[in-house]
Parts: sequence; C-alpha cells; structure tokens
Amino acid sequence: MSGAKHWRRLRMGLQTLFGLRRQGFFIPYRYADGVAPAQPVYAALAERFATAEPVFLDLLRGAEDYAEALLAIARQRGVTPVPQFDQDWFPTLDAVAAYTLVRRYGPKRIVEVGSGHSTRFLARAVQDAGLATEITAIDPQPRAALTGLAVRFHNAILQTADPSIFAALEPGDILFIDSSHILMPGTDVDWLFNRVLPALPQGVLVHIHDIFLPDDYPADWAWRGYNEQQAIGPLLAGGFQPVFSSHYAWTRLTAAVQGGIVGHLPQAAGAWPASLWLVRPA
Repeated sequence: MSGAKHWRRLRMGLQTLFGLRRQGFFIPYRYADGVAPAQPVYAALAERFATAEPVFLDLLRGAEDYAEALLAIARQRGVTPVPQFDQDWFPTLDAVAAYTLVRRYGPKRIVEVGSGHSTRFLARAVQDAGLATEITAIDPQPRAALTGLAVRFHNAILQTADPSIFAALEPGDILFIDSSHILMPGTDVDWLFNRVLPALPQGVLVHIHDIFLPDDYPADWAWRGYNEQQAIGPLLAGGFQPVFSSHYAWTRLTAAVQGGIVGHLPQAAGAWPASLWLVRPA
C-alpha cells in the first residue's frame, strides 16, 4: 500500500472510530488473524468460466466487425468528450466489450450506476449505430467530463433514485453497474443485488465492473476493502449466465485478445480489465 493510500485509510478509520463521520465499516470476526491475505482461485467458478469460453471468444470475434469504428475513436486521442482508451478507469478490453455489446444488442435503454469513461463508450456505440437508446446515468460525482453526451444524469446516490428507472428495463436492455463495490446492508451494492437484480426481466444484460473472478482481487487493492465479487457466485448459481469476462479473457485467452482489434488499440500500462457481463436467459 502506498503512503497516500495508507494515510487515507488511517484518516477514514480514525474519523469512523471517534464518531466524527462514518467512513467505512468494522466487522468483528474472531478468526480474522487466520484469514490469508490472498485467496486461491475459486475452482468451481473457474470451471464455470471455462465452460463459457466459446461465448467469450464469440464476443472477441464479434468485436472485429467494429474494428474501423474503434480505430476511429483511437485516432481522436485527447478530444473531449470522445472516449479515450489510454486510461485505467475503464481499460481497453472493457471498452471494446461494452461497445460491441451495445452494437450487437441495440438496447432501447441503458441504465448506468456510476459513470465516467464507460459512459463515453456506451454513448459512442449508440451514436455510431444510429440507435435511439435512452441512456440514464446515476452518479453523485461523475469522474470524467461528460458534457455534450446524449445522457440523462441523476446526480444522486442510487438509494434515492426513482425505482421506475429500473422497472422500465426490458429484454435486450443494459444495466451497467460500477458502484461502490462494497456489499453491506444498505449500500448501493446491497440495493442492486438484493432489490434490483431479482426484479429484472429475463434477457436484460447486466454489467458489473471490477470483478476479477475466478481470481481474488489484486493484492494491492486490499486497502479498498472491496467485497462485491463475493456475491457473484450465488448469481451464477441462481441462473445468470456469463456473457463475457474481461479479466478471464485477459488472463486466460490472451492470444485471442491481443491477436484481435484490442491489440491494435492504445492500452494504459498497468490497467486491470475487469468487466463482467451476465444475462439471465429467457
């Protein structure tokens, strides 16, 4: 953990401890000392993703249909609000997968929880395909300049958003999640996984970002306390099917990834592709 991250974690912890401001959670667990800092591969999930490899490879092949459009984006480097590949918030493979799925499915609606570089790519895919897709982004603090995009913004936390936004989603639409990554009672992840997802119609595409399954979170991310991906196994057991996993493809289908259009686009050094796309089939 870097010095800046260490002091940020300490500051937030002290504010929480002394009751100045709740900045996180403390969970008593008497056996915490015995928990390994890194977990081995989740074998059952690795097998599930391996079974889905043909589906993942099909998406990578499908991305080639949009190679010229993606290269056109890359040529507009540094132009706002054009999507940018050379950043590590939403790495190149994540961007290519999102762009391809929007072009392939042509959704009527996209609801994005969290916004930023991903919003640019979603909006560009809609524009390039000539779709009339309605994009709604729910985010109290967007991290990238998004002015000029055809997006309806709700600058609020998820828990205060109008439930009808999610109720309007239909088969072929997209729910794009990139939220706090903290699954605790009352958090946005709890709200999404235990209120929104169970009510979604079959056939809605669901994206969840920063998912590294079947591997653990990166070791240098431990300070963040993310635990969202611990809920993915039950989703898969409950009927959701993998459509694409950036992390799995990046680490286990490397030749197919780098041999296609992704290998010809700018890639930020040290970036972690980590998009997971799921669907509950009809």
